Amino acid sequence: MKVLAIMGSPRRNGTGTKVVEEIELALNRMGPVQVERLHLVDADLKSCRGCFTCIRAGEGLCPIKDNRTMIEEKIDGADGIILVSPGYVQNVSALMKNFMDRMAYTNHRPRFYGKKVMIVANGGAGLKKTLDALRIALGGPEVVSELAYLQLPWPISPRALAKRSARLQREAARFYRVLEKKVMRPSFSEYMRFRFFKNASLETKEWLPADYEFYKDKGDFYYDVKVGARLKVTSALLMSITKPLMREMAPWPGEMPSEEDKGLGR
Repeated sequence: MKVLAIMGSPRRNGTGTKVVEEIELALNRMGPVQVERLHLVDADLKSCRGCFTCIRAGEGLCPIKDNRTMIEEKIDGADGIILVSPGYVQNVSALMKNFMDRMAYTNHRPRFYGKKVMIVANGGAGLKKTLDALRIALGGPEVVSELAYLQLPWPISPRALAKRSARLQREAARFYRVLEKKVMRPSFSEYMRFRFFKNASLETKEWLPADYEFYKDKGDFYYDVKVGARLKVTSALLMSITKPLMREMAPWPGEMPSEEDKGLGR
């Protein structure tokens, strides 16, 4: 099995690298796993310009020419992904945030289905918030394991060290167990997200044509899977309740995007 570790630290041999080495050892005690490290500090991944082109018109029209496509191909070729970031001001690093920004279109049009994701935050206070940010980094793959790795600027007690090591072993085992599992049936929240974006794509097709093209031929979900009748009925009821909100957010009737609107970024 192949795992791609995407490293968000500006330090190539920092704590995140050591944590991934420990995870790799733990995984290989359970079976053969090849772990490749992708250090974002070394990747040619330029800063997002906020032009909104990837979301509006499609990621293939992004004006930035760098190694984003190569990174996507590496993700496609892996069975599992480990996203690793130090906690900076209770959030991810700038390198990891830029990676998330460049992959923002996947939150509108999810991909990388079937990939299993382990998220790792290392540092002191605020690691839960760092993990919360990492959890939404990629739209499509399933986050199956989360590790908050305590690393302080001073030595910690033997008891704290033992707890940290046990937590790492436990999360590595959880990650390994699901690496070979097939794509799962959607959860309630995943199905609601699909219904929301599919419905919204009809309302915004002139403004977000890439979303419309992505969703127009989709059936019950992003991929071919059986969705239970109860889930369909419940989601339809909730969608009817949220219709007033969707109408409020929808484009004003009769208005069409101008060329200036098409270039409107954030």
